[in-house]
Amino acid sequence: MAETEYIAAGYFLSRLVGPDCTGTPMRQVTLARDHSLRRFFPNSWTLSWVGEARDDRVAAASEFGILEQDLDQVIAWADRGFGTIYGAWSTFFTLEAARAAAHTMLAGARDLELWGVGLHRDLLAGYCRASVPPPPEPGFAPTGASGAHIAACTRTAPLTPGGRLLGFEVLFEACSAFDSAESLHLDESAALRAARVTPNGVGLLDSLADALLVCQHLPPPPAEDPTPRAGWLPWRIVEYPLSDP
Repeated sequence: MAETEYIAAGYFLSRLVGPDCTGTPMRQVTLARDHSLRRFFPNSWTLSWVGEARDDRVAAASEFGILEQDLDQVIAWADRGFGTIYGAWSTFFTLEAARAAAHTMLAGARDLELWGVGLHRDLLAGYCRASVPPPPEPGFAPTGASGAHIAACTRTAPLTPGGRLLGFEVLFEACSAFDSAESLHLDESAALRAARVTPNGVGLLDSLADALLVCQHLPPPPAEDPTPRAGWLPWRIVEYPLSDP
């Protein structure tokens, strides 16, 4: 099956909530975080050791149907699960873990979606080399690996079969999150034209070959942070039902 050719870089729970404060238009099906119409769960607001104001946590929780009276339970769950069932920032390591969270922590969330994300086996070694955390510097806390790196490079399990292919998204990983050319305000349309590629109905690319062509026509992502960078890569996005059929 096609999924066996792709190593899982994680499973993601998200829902559409509308544009951010800038009103920047973006496609609905995307893993990019900047200006996204989506919110992903869990995120930094679910962790007790991240400096988030209580009001901001309550507001973020409400987008997933979580009541304030249940927020502390969610935070305790997130603290226990970080690094074992999910990684920075919203990457579940297994489909089963994502489904369990959907049915427990997110039982009140409307229109929740579950995606698996994979990278072709031929591209895995390059991604793993480029995304490995740097050695710790004396006097500083070590930089942790992204959830996608842990899932793809440590666990190295193929994407779970049985999902529905949505397409490929050309993405760049930095600060343990994905960005697209669209979310970085680069001219994605120009790259599509140069590659002579047309997106499908949800704004993704239908084949690995098309996505690889687009990668070649995008400029290097801006260097705004010191974390390792793997560059543009074609990520396979597969939609799964929230319950095991």
